[in-house]
Amino acid sequence: DTTEGAIALLRQFGAEVRRAGGEAAFLEKSLDAITAVSKKFAVESSDIITAIRKTGGVFAAAGGEVNELIALFTSVRATTRESADTIATGLRTIFTRIQRSETVDQLKALGIQLQDSQGRFVGAYKAFELLSKGLRGLDPRDYRFAEIVESLGGFRQVGKVIPLIQQFKTSQQALNIAIQSSGTVSADAEKAQDTLANRIDKTKQSFDSLIRSF
Repeated sequence: DTTEGAIALLRQFGAEVRRAGGEAAFLEKSLDAITAVSKKFAVESSDIITAIRKTGGVFAAAGGEVNELIALFTSVRATTRESADTIATGLRTIFTRIQRSETVDQLKALGIQLQDSQGRFVGAYKAFELLSKGLRGLDPRDYRFAEIVESLGGFRQVGKVIPLIQQFKTSQQALNIAIQSSGTVSADAEKAQDTLANRIDKTKQSFDSLIRSF
């Protein structure tokens, strides 16, 4: 699973790989983020890797970075507890729909601007940050809220859109942890090696004691 995830990361986030200074540096940074977030939230590393494999290409095309995808996926997974496959499929639909011109125009009418001054999409993570702020004062029972949610996710993905908007604070927390996660995998590896070394030492001591008894 980790190998498949690593291949997906390198193929889908090529621009970010170059900014990170190469494949090895990018993989280390990404795996650190996955490990750190999975420790702090109700999400497994394998869940995040599934989301990256199935959604990474669409998210990267929308101008997103891997840590942002991890953060948004975590907010939905930790809230709904739906399967990683189901959530990843839903996010792929949502990230495509949110860039549609009719959706952008619909949100612009509510004062939510998803395009920059040059008419380019602001990115999926930034879009949900703006949605969270812009819809904060709108009652979820308001027909406009329902229309926006359905425009973004369609009838089937409503359950994923609502956490992305209403639980954006969780996304922010997960993103901060992902950004600050440098060295997480290395630290875990060192702990594992120390544990293994202690076991080997104890085994050797037991063996020496056995030989002395003989």
